[in-house]
Amino acid sequence: MFTVNEVAVKLNVSRATVYNAVESGDLPHHRIGQGRGTIRISEEQLKRFLERNEMGRVDTLRPAPVVKLKHLS
Repeated sequence: MFTVNEVAVKLNVSRATVYNAVESGDLPHHRIGQGRGTIRISEEQLKRFLERNEMGRVDTLRPAPVVKLKHLS
């Protein structure tokens, strides 16, 4: 199992990017320990995450979120 830092190094991204993927639910993970716990990501979870986010795949396209702006009401 990988730590957040190890995943960030493997993907050549910041730790914040990995934490954002974890918190959004895009990157499956395990929390081990009490409280918020320590995040661990298995090789299989990382593989699935990368497959789902592969560019050019139709199933990775998501509609843009609808944003309501108060000043345009």
